[in-house]
Amino acid sequence: MRMGRWAALAAVLIGVGTSSSSAQEGTKRADSTTKVAKLAPITVTATRSATPVFRTSVPVLVVDSAAVREESPNGVGDLFRNLPGVDVTGVGPNQGRLVIRGQRGQRILLAEDGIRLNNARRQQDFGELPSLTDINDLSRVEVVRGPASVLYGTDAIGGVVNQITLEPPARGRDGVFGSFLYRHSSADGQNLGHARISGRSGRFGFGFSGGIREADEYSAPAGTFGDLTLARAQLVRDVGVRDRNFAAKLSYDVGDNSRLSLRVSRYEARDAGFGYVDPLAIGDSSGVIVRLLYPEQNVTRVTAAYQAQGLSLGIADRLSVTAYGAANDRFFDQAIDIPFSPTAGMTIRSRNFTDIATYGARVEAAKILAGRHTLTYGLDWYLDRSDNTDSSTTRVTGFGPPSVRTTTTPTVPNASYWTGGVFAQSQFQVTDRFVLGAGLRGQTIQADTRATAGLPATRAGVSASNGTAVGHVSAQYAVSPKLNLVATVGRAFRAPNLIERYFEGAAAEGNGFQIANPDLTPETSLNVDVGFKLRTDRVYAEFTYFSNTIRDGIRIVSTGTQVNNLPGFQNRNIAKLRDHGVEALAEVALGAGFAAIGHFSKITSRNVDQNIPAGDSYSSKVGGELAWRELKGRFGLAYEVRHQGERKDIELVASPVGDRLPAFTVHTVRGEVKLPTVGGTRPVVNLAIANLTNELYAEASNTSFFRPEPKRSAVVGVRLDF
Repeated sequence: MRMGRWAALAAVLIGVGTSSSSAQEGTKRADSTTKVAKLAPITVTATRSATPVFRTSVPVLVVDSAAVREESPNGVGDLFRNLPGVDVTGVGPNQGRLVIRGQRGQRILLAEDGIRLNNARRQQDFGELPSLTDINDLSRVEVVRGPASVLYGTDAIGGVVNQITLEPPARGRDGVFGSFLYRHSSADGQNLGHARISGRSGRFGFGFSGGIREADEYSAPAGTFGDLTLARAQLVRDVGVRDRNFAAKLSYDVGDNSRLSLRVSRYEARDAGFGYVDPLAIGDSSGVIVRLLYPEQNVTRVTAAYQAQGLSLGIADRLSVTAYGAANDRFFDQAIDIPFSPTAGMTIRSRNFTDIATYGARVEAAKILAGRHTLTYGLDWYLDRSDNTDSSTTRVTGFGPPSVRTTTTPTVPNASYWTGGVFAQSQFQVTDRFVLGAGLRGQTIQADTRATAGLPATRAGVSASNGTAVGHVSAQYAVSPKLNLVATVGRAFRAPNLIERYFEGAAAEGNGFQIANPDLTPETSLNVDVGFKLRTDRVYAEFTYFSNTIRDGIRIVSTGTQVNNLPGFQNRNIAKLRDHGVEALAEVALGAGFAAIGHFSKITSRNVDQNIPAGDSYSSKVGGELAWRELKGRFGLAYEVRHQGERKDIELVASPVGDRLPAFTVHTVRGEVKLPTVGGTRPVVNLAIANLTNELYAEASNTSFFRPEPKRSAVVGVRLDF
């Protein structure tokens, strides 16, 4: 439930300073108040320094750890489904990824503590997993809606999702602290256990955490969704997972204003799939079954950082230096069953193993000029080195002796991808009411293939090099202390990754053959945001109109050829894709512990040159919630509703729901009880019923390859803090 978020908004309503200490103190005040609010008051992702959300020119959503504690979500997607401008793609507890303003996959930058998690070996539509960072080890999640390439480089063309991890206890708070969480959900029989212990002794701080989760397949309810009717509940297969997170964070305060830190994390996942429903149950008489499964994925990540503030140097008042490395190895299985008749058919079994090593660094500094202007500048660089192997077996039966064909030809050659850039962003306090911002980044991108077993020598040494420059300008005008007008115009970019440039082979769904295109150029965009933010003692509201035009957008298109008896496709730069729409959010503290929130989003997406729909998200979303917390904070209740409107201008390929996205409405109720303290430990119990009306529905991008959401589910979480 959202009471923790709602409590945090109290700091926004009364106003919070921009320093890090002010941000921390504001959060403390918010957590202890009896006011009810939703969003955390401070963002660091939008500006790279602690800034009140009310004072940012870009649209940003911030959810803090209180919401994670109270809602016990599967992932960050569950925290943002009922907020404007954000949707979810993927099903199951660990495959959910955020969609921002209709953009997803590699057009969204996923970060941990401001450092990218994306790698160059993911499919365009499937970005990196948010589950790589333990959601129960987060202090906050921040979502920038819209491009942010000046500060973050490639992939931030659609938005940024920054998962910020918990720090060890603050200086002066010596001792050892801990928590334990158990979560169970009935729909998928999920059980999660998580523990964290942290502490401080003088200058030295530490935090250790670990979580284990097991979830089974779930059932979708009976019902009607568009043209599809399920007479009875249907099992959604390959949506379970067995995964675990472990992390250690150490810090040492070199001085009063400087710190060294080291974070080491490990994520392991087994049997995590994309999900599918029996095709005969959803009216697909062909009976073709497509299974996409990650039987194993392991990610180890190490990040070392030095941070200093209050330096008063000629070139910097704040400095951070970060170096990081990651090892990411994963297996990906594809299983396709194609029946020709009751006694004949074809089966395809493929496996890819990918091993990615990532190395990167970021240096960033900030300087206050003339006591009122802020300059943030720096450089960043990273390298992805990818090695992989592939195997595929095709078996045809029913036409005499079985025919078996096996190949070990890799679909992507071993390759390296590196990129580096320099950036600068400034905020000029022109007058007491008017703030002008500007930013600029220059970037170089290089991709190279290497010799790969099973591929001809001509596939090695294929290089692609690109450079680009992007920038933005922004403005804020305070009509009054309660009303802030905001506007941003900027360019962003996304460089094509290794999959888009070099993949050559049968598509995962088995319905085509993809041809490599190393000559792809980066996508660039021009984005405009215009709106206002309103803050009073009881109300926080914001409204944004946005228009984002992507030029040289990379889309997979038909080549009109046949390759290995399959239709040929290729990634190509399409001239212009445009998304535009509006987003609105309002939160009201009603008094006596009650608060209400409402939000609305509408988006239109077009391939401008061909004048055809280009989006795969819902065109409209409206929702809200009503929450109440007992004045002493001992218990609370919340009711949440979300409605996604029907969308007609969209291309659904052979979807069982028809040629349009059907509308749906989903309801959730939540409750929280804080039990009496026993032996210094206070148990907290959270209860929820998700999909209260047991409605059959699917999120937009899960509709063509139909994967519905779970039936009505009871969720219970028990947390002990000491």
